[in-house]
Amino acid sequence: MTIRKDKRINNSEPLKVWIWSLLGVFVFCLFSYVYLVRGAIVNIVARQNMETNLAVLSSRVSDLETQYIKAKNDVTPELAQGLGFIAVSDANQKFVTRNTKASGLSVLTPDL
Repeated sequence: MTIRKDKRINNSEPLKVWIWSLLGVFVFCLFSYVYLVRGAIVNIVARQNMETNLAVLSSRVSDLETQYIKAKNDVTPELAQGLGFIAVSDANQKFVTRNTKASGLSVLTPDL
């Protein structure tokens, strides 16, 4: 009797490679999805915190503007004189003006 060996084509190896490759891609996509969704949630929470801080700061700025306008309206010439300020006469006023005749830049060089 002769021993007969069956020579079958082993098709399971390429199939295993494809299955593991697809499983790896699926796991990668799953972790990427979880990572990106987590990042979006963190950004939403940070934005909400910033909006809360912005509301608090806007309220504070509004209060300071109200105090500034009230203090500005409380200043009178009598209060200024009481604090030691004096009125400036028109004859003593001096202003600094720009020389508008110069139209550009120039370089001054010594004569050689």
